[in-house]
Amino acid sequence: MKSLLSKSFLTLSAAILFVSCAALKTSKGPISTTIQASVDLINMEDDKVQVTLIPPPIDAESTVFYIPQIVPGTYEYSNFGRFAENVQAFDRKGNVLEIISLDENSWEILNPKKLAKITYWVNDTFDGPNGQEIYPMGGTNFEEGETYLLNLHSMIGYFEGMKENSYKLRVRSPKDLNAYTSLPAVSTSDSLDVFDAQRYFHIIDNPILYSKPNAVSFDLDEIKVGLAIHSPSDTHQATAYQPAIEEMMKAQKAFLGDANNTPSYDILLHLMDMEGLQYFGGMMGALEHHTSTTVVFVDEMGPEELTQSLVDVVSHEFFHTLTPLNVHSEEIHNFEYNRPLMSQHLWMYEGTTEYFANLFQINQGLIDAPDFYNRIMEKINYAGRYDDTMSFTEMSAGIVDEPYQANYGNVYQKGALINMCLDILIREKSGGVHGILWVMKNLAKKYGKERPFKDEELIGEIVAMTYPEVGAFFEQHVIGTTPIDYDLYFSKVGLINGEVETPLRSIIFANNAELFFSPQPGGAEDQMQFVVTQLNDSIEAMGVQQGDVLLGIDGALFPEINQENSGKINALLMPSLSWEADQEFSLTVERNGETLTLTGTVGTPTAVSKGLVENQDATAEAVSLREAWLFQ
Repeated sequence: MKSLLSKSFLTLSAAILFVSCAALKTSKGPISTTIQASVDLINMEDDKVQVTLIPPPIDAESTVFYIPQIVPGTYEYSNFGRFAENVQAFDRKGNVLEIISLDENSWEILNPKKLAKITYWVNDTFDGPNGQEIYPMGGTNFEEGETYLLNLHSMIGYFEGMKENSYKLRVRSPKDLNAYTSLPAVSTSDSLDVFDAQRYFHIIDNPILYSKPNAVSFDLDEIKVGLAIHSPSDTHQATAYQPAIEEMMKAQKAFLGDANNTPSYDILLHLMDMEGLQYFGGMMGALEHHTSTTVVFVDEMGPEELTQSLVDVVSHEFFHTLTPLNVHSEEIHNFEYNRPLMSQHLWMYEGTTEYFANLFQINQGLIDAPDFYNRIMEKINYAGRYDDTMSFTEMSAGIVDEPYQANYGNVYQKGALINMCLDILIREKSGGVHGILWVMKNLAKKYGKERPFKDEELIGEIVAMTYPEVGAFFEQHVIGTTPIDYDLYFSKVGLINGEVETPLRSIIFANNAELFFSPQPGGAEDQMQFVVTQLNDSIEAMGVQQGDVLLGIDGALFPEINQENSGKINALLMPSLSWEADQEFSLTVERNGETLTLTGTVGTPTAVSKGLVENQDATAEAVSLREAWLFQ
């Protein structure tokens, strides 16, 4: 997921609060170990906000202050410290203490016994130094007086040896903006909110969205659900999406059964205009947290498309309440933000989660079987773009570095397919009674939020509770490097390859994975040009022919086709992703030296492609296993 800031002094009231807290440290009562943190969103300067941290007394000759290099759920180096400027340490009299920058994410404080507070200014990642490298859903956005997306791992740091200390966070904000977060609130007012966090992970695991009131909250079978939306155009109102979120989460809870015990869940939807999203290469999606998720989509989306996108993406994030929330390794539980040691089990953290996000929809009647089969084939097609002989456990453990980082996207493709095969295999061996969800439920009962498993023991534990054939599968296809023969598993459930009519998500696609045109040399001086190589039924009806050179879309012509212009090209193509069926549009093409403008209506574009179909000659045993796989 990658596509995806103001200087001031604390007000007198905030300063009094901090002086009071500091005074407590010198009283004769128990010394507080809580770290006091403040963020000032009101007195911005140069699109930056000021952060102040007051630690408990530090009895050491020196200490180090960190801002994370990497955070859970991102699986890549982000180096959030580069967004902090003018990091300073002060004693109780306001004198500056010596501080040494060790690297872009850490600062050594000399003589910390005198340390009273540390202050710094923070850029938002949306337009800070190389901010386009940060997933927008995992970043920060400061739009003064309008909205503030606060993923606190980019703003709040921690002191050496104090990751387990509690935090009290005070945020000063404009009076007409509301705070939406799953972080427990101690008190709220129109300009000052105070939150408690149990430890450092807790403070960065609970993002905050400040925006004008546009939210709904509802109770759903012992879970309190919140949906807050920032829509720059005010087009999208939270109340309009409540029915879809309710239906989705009811279905998820029914699918999970007693495996879900989450008391609350918050969805923070930050919509961006098309131009702003292009800064991140058009990247959209979500970042999971234990009891919430941050989501970024484009504001120009139509209601129908945004609804389906929310269901697909948020359902994935909600399933993270099973793993890693309730099933995770020591590497995840004791996450090292600045010296990362990754787990071997991305096949589970992301793969199982993504598989469940699709399986529950057919299991609970939200989609039909052909739709589910199309999704599976789409994952097989996308997985083909990655190294199919790479050990998945080896890739997971080394995911932040190459060559593994380049294959990260496969955790959502082959990772889900690994779980599909395991599910079918366990169903087959158990006579349809058990599947991968049963395995995950048992693991969640044994471990839970506060008890991590040992990374090297998990697969053996799964094999012990299932069958030797499951162990062989792991050895060959997850630990090992042998590609999976998916047809073998499809045959077990009575599915075969055939031709299917596949609905396309945009007029510009020819099938699930490819555009109807591709860049090829051949223009003036052999410059690159977009040549029509495939057709879908809608553009074929307009008169587009294979071999046409595509010059533009909907009245706008493409710039020169090169890497430097990729953002401009994407900006021209992306609006088509939100076009409704009755949208009229045009394509400008060159054919035999003549420039033509072809017009048509989007309709419901489809394409005939290779896909999964139910084998009419399948055995009764295979059909029964398929029913158990999809609906039990």
